[in-house]
Amino acid sequence: MHRIFLTALTLFVCVSIAWAGPGHDHGGGLDGVVAAAREIPRIESVGSDMELVATAEGHKLTIYLDRSASNEPIDGARIEVSGDGIAPAVATRLAPGTYGLEAEWLDVPGTKALVFTVSAGDMIDLLNGTLTVPNAEMPEAVRPPPLREVVTRPDILGLLGGAVALGFVMALLFVPGRHLNSTETESKSGTAQSAITSSMRNAAEVILIAALATATLMIRDVQAGPGHDHDDHGHGAVPAAQSGDAPRKLPDGTVFVPKPTQRLLQVRTEPVERQSAPRTRELIGTVVSDPSAFGQVQSPMDGKIEVTDRGISHVGQKVQAGDVLALLSPTIPLADLGTLQQVRAEVEGKLRIAEQRLARLTRIANVVAQRQIDETQTELDALREQKRVLTPKDVEKFKLVAPVSGIISLANVKAGQVVSARETLFEIVDPARLWVEAIGSDIHGDGDIVAADGLDTEGHVLKLSYVGRAPTLRQQSRPYLFRIDDAHAELSIGAPLKVVVQKSEMAQGFIIPDSAVVRGTNGLPQVWVKVSPERFRAATIRSFQLNGARTLVTAGITEGDRVLITGAELVNQIR
Repeated sequence: MHRIFLTALTLFVCVSIAWAGPGHDHGGGLDGVVAAAREIPRIESVGSDMELVATAEGHKLTIYLDRSASNEPIDGARIEVSGDGIAPAVATRLAPGTYGLEAEWLDVPGTKALVFTVSAGDMIDLLNGTLTVPNAEMPEAVRPPPLREVVTRPDILGLLGGAVALGFVMALLFVPGRHLNSTETESKSGTAQSAITSSMRNAAEVILIAALATATLMIRDVQAGPGHDHDDHGHGAVPAAQSGDAPRKLPDGTVFVPKPTQRLLQVRTEPVERQSAPRTRELIGTVVSDPSAFGQVQSPMDGKIEVTDRGISHVGQKVQAGDVLALLSPTIPLADLGTLQQVRAEVEGKLRIAEQRLARLTRIANVVAQRQIDETQTELDALREQKRVLTPKDVEKFKLVAPVSGIISLANVKAGQVVSARETLFEIVDPARLWVEAIGSDIHGDGDIVAADGLDTEGHVLKLSYVGRAPTLRQQSRPYLFRIDDAHAELSIGAPLKVVVQKSEMAQGFIIPDSAVVRGTNGLPQVWVKVSPERFRAATIRSFQLNGARTLVTAGITEGDRVLITGAELVNQIR
């Protein structure tokens, strides 16, 4: 019996050591005290035109003053702080919209009822609230769970049961054998049996203690979970808690954004009001040139490019209609050149014969009819003109002139380059006269489009005027043409453009900037709504674009909600 009692006692001591080993003794000792993360004491108060947030750190009170509607910091305000047992004091300006106050009464723990008298220009308001200052000398300790919870854990029960079963098995294996029936046999072997039994009992005790020690180590490893693991020096390493003034997502799904972070991100809000706006549809478009302000210069024949007195025109050069861009020297094939020489020789022979005939007729003009002399003179003039046309054909240079005024967008020429007939050498466009060709399904009638806007990849919003649509389909889609009324210098021909077409049908909703709409983790569009001076909630919406800068929200928010319009993308990243 005394051995069973000692075994149980050993088991209890081992379990106790496993629970409260070095670095895990949380009760009463200083080594196991873990200070919990402390929230910075703060107070929030919202008035009709302004909102106030005050935080206390040490004996300094920091005050943030903003406009309620836009979240814009209010600078140049006078803030007087007073309260029950607190003498009135005026806060000093620290930064735009930020004020500070040295308050010794913050060193005294307790709940402070404060009154803020604020005057800023024509705005005067009285804001109040309570500020709770905790006791800085008594940090909240994180204590281990009670022993009852530990011993009822399945893993701990399994280890304890295994250790006890092992002890009983070892005790049964090494228990002394039954007494012999024969007295003679008992007398002869008593001494030897006693020695063997004693040795076996000692071995059983050693094995049992080793099993209990192994179970103890296993229990300690299981018990030393997160927050109780050891570093290289054997001391408990406790992860630091998140600061109480850091942006973070709260358990209810809202996002806490302290005022210093709002100042950094330049967070701005806008109250929404229900309005009427035309429904829209998005089309995919491409910037093209105005047909009336676009010109091409093609080679009329095979030839070689020659340089003008002012050189060959280049891309980006401004030209006027009629300006000479380059010279083209025609090239004649050998076969054609032989034919040309033969025709030229024939013309020269006929020309000499006509000259001789005219000379003879002139000498006998008194005996011949004047009609013959005139016919010969006419024939001679025709032959001379024919010779003039044929003679310079191999040396004449053809002028390539600009058909319209504008800027050269394509110059596919070089000095000495040989070009073929109908090859495009220059293209000229007017950057101030551009159109948009958009592709859409055949659902819009000419009278259904009341306005249109374009949005390029750089974020510029372009005002468009509807020109018309093609009567035939192109790849099962209908082309629509729009004129750009206010093209900017960076807009290029061929650039993609998103076209938002406004229809005559009206819709009800809330108009917000495009920058307020972000994508949630589920991929759906959402906006952030301000619910308190430092808290925002995500609202999934249904919307469509009005133009390149504004969106109409038809569901998801209510009238009066303060929607985040600046900094929404950054707030959306807070986790």
